[in-house]
Amino acid sequence: MNSSGLSGQRVCVTGASRGIGARACEVLSKAGAQVLGIARSQGELFDLRERLTGQGLDFDFAALDLTATDASQRLDSLFAGFVPDVFVNNAGATRPAAFQDVSLEDFDRVMGLNVRAGFFASQAAVRAMIANPASGNRRAIIHLGSMLGEVALPGRSVYAATKHAMLGLTKAMALDLAAHGIRVNALGPTYIETPLTEPLLNDPAFRQFVSDRMPLSVPDRPIGQLQDLDGALLFLADSSLSGLVTGTSVVVDGGWTAQ
Repeated sequence: MNSSGLSGQRVCVTGASRGIGARACEVLSKAGAQVLGIARSQGELFDLRERLTGQGLDFDFAALDLTATDASQRLDSLFAGFVPDVFVNNAGATRPAAFQDVSLEDFDRVMGLNVRAGFFASQAAVRAMIANPASGNRRAIIHLGSMLGEVALPGRSVYAATKHAMLGLTKAMALDLAAHGIRVNALGPTYIETPLTEPLLNDPAFRQFVSDRMPLSVPDRPIGQLQDLDGALLFLADSSLSGLVTGTSVVVDGGWTAQ
C-alpha cells in the first residue's frame, strides 16, 4: 500500500498499542510515513515496533498516559523533536451502562480520555505545527470518532456524548486552524472487531444486532474489520488527496446511519 503524498511525512498516532491505533500505525508507515505511536502500554508498543521495523517500516513509540497531569508538557517536549504533519487522535475508552446507572468514576474516565485528553493532546500537536510551519504542505488532524457521533444506542450515553463532542470539536478546530493550513476531520467507524469491542461482540445477540443494522453486512464479513478503515484513513491523512476536505466526518459504518 503506497501513498506518495505521505512519503516522508511525520505522523503521530495516539492509542497506538492495539486495535485501530496499531492498524493505523502500520497502514500509515506502509504509505511511507515516519510514524510515532503513543500509548500507556510500553510492552505492547515495543512488540508493535518489533513487528513493524521487522517489515522495514519507520516506526517508533513513546509510552505516555494522556490523562496524566503532566501529559501536555511531556507532549510539548516530544513534539519539539518530532513535529507531526499528521496527528491521529485515536486514544479512547468506553464503559457501557444505562444512563441511570452511569457512575461518576465511569463518566470521568470516559470523558477524561475521549474528550479532555484528546483535546489537549491535539492542542499540543497543533502548537508544534504552528511553531514549525510546513513549506507548501497542508497538515492534518484526524479525530477517531464513531458512528455514535451521529446516532446513539441504549447503554452508550457517555460514549455517544464524547463522540458527538468530537464532531463539534472537529468543526470548530477546522475553522480556527484553516489559516495555518491545518485540516481537521473525523473518522467515524461502526463496530470494528478490536480488543476494545471484543467483550461486546462476544455476546452472540449483540453481534447479530450489529450485523442486522449494517446493510453491507454479508455472511463472510458480518462485522467491520480493521482493514475497512484503511482507505478512509489514508484519504484524510494525505493532503494530496483531500486537500480541500476539512471540518467533516467520514463515516465507515456499512450503511448503519443511513437508516
